Amino acid sequence: MSANSQKANQILPFIWLLSLGAMLVTLYLSEFRAWPICHLCWYQRMCLYPQIVLLGMAVYRQKNDIIPYSIALLALGFLLSAYQTLEQYIPALQSIGVCGQGPSCSTMHMQWLGFITLPMLSCAGFLVIIALLVWAKKR
Repeated sequence: MSANSQKANQILPFIWLLSLGAMLVTLYLSEFRAWPICHLCWYQRMCLYPQIVLLGMAVYRQKNDIIPYSIALLALGFLLSAYQTLEQYIPALQSIGVCGQGPSCSTMHMQWLGFITLPMLSCAGFLVIIALLVWAKKR
């Protein structure tokens, strides 16, 4: 194993913990705070939750060959969360009807500092994990 590959493998446990933390936050908000989950939130979860298994396997095997697959799922999650963020701030996007039946995707359950919503945090989280995986892959 090359020195660069060893450095990449050292950051993978941190990325895995970051993904695990994000998953636990989403479960806490839906199960303990009883926040309704809209369709876009479910799709974002579908992109995030497999990271626990994929990155866990990469950490266990000490290989970074799984990174491109993780990045693909995370990029989809980023696009979904970016769209949901835009939908919350641009009412005209709600007419597209992506959310369909059930809880509204444009509902703002929280606003930290007056403008930071949960989809915005999701968007930032996806970006951070993608950036760390790209950095790990290049090392």
